[in-house]
Amino acid sequence: MTLTHRNVLNHLAGGERVEAIESDVKRCALWARLSPDKAARDPAEIGAEVIATVMLRWQCILDSDDSIATPLYRHTTALALATAVHQQGFASAALTAQAIAAISALNEAGALSDQFRRKSAQIASLLESEPVMPARRPGMQKSFTQWRAGDIASVQVDGQYHAFYVLSANQGAPVVEFYDYLGPVAPTLDVLATLPARGTSPDPKDNYLHRLALYGLVHQPDPANQFVLLASGAEGPDNRHLLRRDGLYTVSDMFRTLHWLRAYR
Repeated sequence: MTLTHRNVLNHLAGGERVEAIESDVKRCALWARLSPDKAARDPAEIGAEVIATVMLRWQCILDSDDSIATPLYRHTTALALATAVHQQGFASAALTAQAIAAISALNEAGALSDQFRRKSAQIASLLESEPVMPARRPGMQKSFTQWRAGDIASVQVDGQYHAFYVLSANQGAPVVEFYDYLGPVAPTLDVLATLPARGTSPDPKDNYLHRLALYGLVHQPDPANQFVLLASGAEGPDNRHLLRRDGLYTVSDMFRTLHWLRAYR
């Protein structure tokens, strides 16, 4: 029987984490393949964009220490990422190398099944083979977020921390408002209690209320440990200084928001 990417992901028994990784890779692949110039772009170029975006979220687990994630958690994460990326027709030499090393480490620790051990060579061969982009773009299943109104969370992007308040959970996505916080460590609740909401611009004449529906942010706790719950049932930031305009919130998703946060200084 031919080994498939689905078989490999099932062997990992990673539950919500594998589900989240596969969903994140599909979301990034879909957006990259929807771009208007996709027909003129090389698949490797699309793949590099997809992998860079996915790793903006999951690199923090691969780089974490044992206080955040166990070595086995990091190994299975690396293997799931490499498999899900390869399934969509892309590959990264660095990620593939991490996945191959993870197979050996998982077998040495006896962390997975005997069937996984027996098929390890096939799994490695699959990941080292030339990836083939599926003819059809990946579909996205409707999801329901586990985040709730009144939650406060920190968000880590490139070693910098931000924080948001969940206003509501609307049609599968938390609608959030960010605190005006940026720092090298996660904020405390005492710090956040002194900060207003972050608007759209540093210019007071163009600084509007900025609320985002973060589609794709499903699990709580977050298996990537990027979005970390700080409190529940709390009050949100003061936004009275912000200008108003039509519309309750902007439809976004995790990855577009992460790129926005990455550029924020």
